[in-house]
This record gives sequence, C-alpha cells and structure tokens, in this order.
Amino acid sequence: MSKIEKNRFSQMLEQLLTLAEIKNVALAKALQYDVSYISKWVSGRMLPAEKTKRNVLHRISGEIIRLSSKSGKENLYALYQVENESQLENVIFDNLEAEYDYVQGMQKMYGASVEPKTMFFVELSPAQYISKMHHPVLRRVSRLHIMAEMDLLGLMHEYRLQIIQGDMRRNGYQSYPDVHFSLMIHLSPDKIKDMYDPIFLINMMADMARVDFRLYKCEQAAGRMIFTVKDDFMISGMLMNPNRCMSVTVSSDADNCNPLYYSIRDLCTRETLLYYHATMAEMLNGNDYVRSVLGLNQRWFVGHMTEHFLSDDLFEELLEQMQTKENKFDKGKLRYCHMLTKRAMEETKIEILFYSTAFSNFAVESKIDFFDHTIQLTVQQRERYIKHLLELCINRENLNFKLVYGRLTSDCQYVVTQCSFLSDEISYLRLNTQNGKNNLAILSHPDMKMIFGWFFDQMWSGKESNIFSDREEICFYIRQMIHRINIISDIKVENMLEILEPEAEIAE
Repeated sequence: MSKIEKNRFSQMLEQLLTLAEIKNVALAKALQYDVSYISKWVSGRMLPAEKTKRNVLHRISGEIIRLSSKSGKENLYALYQVENESQLENVIFDNLEAEYDYVQGMQKMYGASVEPKTMFFVELSPAQYISKMHHPVLRRVSRLHIMAEMDLLGLMHEYRLQIIQGDMRRNGYQSYPDVHFSLMIHLSPDKIKDMYDPIFLINMMADMARVDFRLYKCEQAAGRMIFTVKDDFMISGMLMNPNRCMSVTVSSDADNCNPLYYSIRDLCTRETLLYYHATMAEMLNGNDYVRSVLGLNQRWFVGHMTEHFLSDDLFEELLEQMQTKENKFDKGKLRYCHMLTKRAMEETKIEILFYSTAFSNFAVESKIDFFDHTIQLTVQQRERYIKHLLELCINRENLNFKLVYGRLTSDCQYVVTQCSFLSDEISYLRLNTQNGKNNLAILSHPDMKMIFGWFFDQMWSGKESNIFSDREEICFYIRQMIHRINIISDIKVENMLEILEPEAEIAE
C-alpha cells in the first residue's frame, strides 16, 4: 500500500503536536474523539468536517495550549512570538484555519488535497495573482525569508495595498524581527505623477515597520511580479498592464524557490537601498539630528507633535520624565539639540505643514514624540505646549505655517500621523507606528529624497480649500485646540470635586 502524501493541514497539526509534546491519544481524549480520527487528520487521510471545522479547530487550539508541556509551550511561544496564552490560542487557530482553507481550495480546484509542486497559468488578473500569492506560509512569523521584485507602481492602488498588507499575521502592536522581507520596485521621480504614489510609500513604510523590511530601487522590476519565500514558495509572472498578469508560475518546490530567491538577493545592494532605519541614539551620536536641523531648504511635515516645538521650561520637565532605566540619553546632548532647534526656529526660514490631526490627537491623547520616546503630558503641559506653538505662529515671521484640515485623498490612513523633516543636508521620516519599532527612516537614496520633496511641494503649493495658509486662520484653529484642552481640564477638575465631596462628608 502506497504511503499517503500529507497535505498542509496535516503537516501543520503534526508540527503543533510535536512542538507542544502532545500525543495523539491525549488530544483525542480531550476532544472526546476516537484516536483514529486524530491519526487520520495527522496522516492526511481525512480532514475535520467542513460544517464543524471552526468549532473543531477552536477546540484543538485550546487543548494544545492546555495539554502542552512547559517546554512545549515555550516552543509554541518561540514559533508564534506572542505574549500570552490568549494570543497564542488565537494564532494557532488562525494558522490551522488558513491551512485547512488552503487544502479545501486545492480539493475543489484540482480534486486533490495535496497541491501540485508547480502550476502554470497563461493569464491571471491581479486579484487572482494576489490570492495565489497569499500562501499560508506567510502566517509563519519565525524564520521567514522573503525576496520580491515587483512593479508595484504599475498596479492599481487597491492592488498595491493588498500586496503589501499581504497575508502575514496582522497585529500592529507586535514586532516580528524574524520576518525578513526585501522588496525591489521600479521607482524613479519621473514615474511619480500622482499624490497617491508617495502616500502609498509612506503607508508601506509604516505598515511594514513591524518586520525586518528593506525597500530597493531596481530598473528590471518594471513589468515583473516575482515573490518568493526561501525553501517554501514562489510565484512569478509578467505584468502586461494594470489588469493583466501573464505567464504565471506558482511552485512550492525548493528547487524552484531558492534559485529565484538568491538571484533577487544578489541585486539588493546598499546603493539601491531607498531608505534605512535608524535609532534616535544613532542619529544623536552620529550628528544626523544636528545636520537635519541645520540643513538648508528646511521643510517639515508634521503629523504628530514632536520635541521641536517645546519651550525651555517644558523641555526640562519632559527631559526629567524621560530619564528611566530603559532610556539613558545624554542630557547634555539633548539640551544641545534643543538649543540648536530653538535658534534655528528663530533665524532660519522653515516651511512647516501641519496636519490638523496632529493638534486634535494631541489635545485628546496628550502624547508627544520626544526624541522618538512617547511621553504622556498632563493637561497643563498640553496647554503650555500648544500656547508656545501659538506664540511661534504669531511672532516668528521666518516660520511659514500651513495647515491641512481633513483629508486630501481617500487613503490617508497613515500619512496624516507621520512626520517628515526634509532638508538639503539630510531628510528623514518620524513614523508613528503602533508598536513603536523602526520609527526613524532616513531617506538614503536621491530618488527617495526627490519624491518626498515633490510630495511636500505639491501639498505646500496646493490650491485645495482645506489647506489653510492665512496665519490668522491657523492661529484661530490653534486657539480652538487650546479651548478644547481647557474643556478637558475643567471636566477633570469637576470629576475630582465630585469624588472628594462624598469623602469629605464621610469624614465629617
């Protein structure tokens, strides 16, 4: 009797049981199933019934957590990189369901539960290409190595987003340093003709900050759609037009995946890298922060409040709040940077474009990006910060302010909360990522600097009705934000009085 080849679901289930150190019989007893069912699932001879699959998979996920040994649970945490048992159970269920659905799709399409090693398609739409690209292997967040060469700007906007968002586990607050993704795209300033393009780049940089992501420029990526995961998976095709992919090959054979993986990797050089991540400590110690403040042609795009607009006394207060065991910055260096920034804002011409959300989010959430360290301000500190910014707007003629009120495009999910500090010397982005990782992106390639410079200039010179350029209008808006903060302050005082009065009556 020939041995039945395992499908992806059976392989996944067997791997989980092995890592958790659970026997088939133990899982069967916990689920109140005959052990033969578990054996058939693990061997690939049978799948759980489709109509009850979600219930069964939820139960399996819960029992794997409950039955696993101490070392087995450590293995599972290492595999999925989560923080608690609830998250672990959810990601195990998610992984099992993805593999189950993939096997079901194989059965419906090819009449077999095991995928062919290699498949060819004469033509696919981008949507069909993306559905095949979203392979279950992307749910893995440990030891995942991806190389891609894709003409993303040749695709319609919604397809670009679907490719970048991918099928990796989506938890914005989680960091996945073991997911290594290098992407080569066809990019040049003359291709950027739409505001969507730099907005897409910003969204991609913010979204992919949760993994070890590298973005490269490559002329030969024009018309190509190649995506490969080392040892596991590849899909390759040619983009003939925004709605048509030709000669698509899909393979799970390592002999096909790895040569493609290494050929793309060899093209990823330092010279073609479009930006790189840095830490604030690196920027301070390498004097990049100072160079950014003193550079000519200063253009600031402010999507969240930063240390650049602090008065001296508030700066000192936040400097003390910042000094913890985890954040041992040189106080003298930070004071030096503060004084340089203050002097530059007194004497240098700077174009500063604020998003209104920077004010509204700050008024409500009270968070400031203080040298890439999030600090929560009190209501009084919030008011002092905004009042100082108002003074700058009123008194500093060398500072040219504009305010973007509302959305400029339908897709500003990330762009409205990011900051860019552009100059002829050094240009970098302060990304407002959910997990606080990879926040600083230094634009290392000349084309990237030109694209973001063009984006700022388009915004700055825009004639849209929701861009305020009149200083009186901007000052009026800032005063409204101060009024909001005062309302919050009054409500907090009233609540404290309501709490204290009953306590005083009891004391009497």
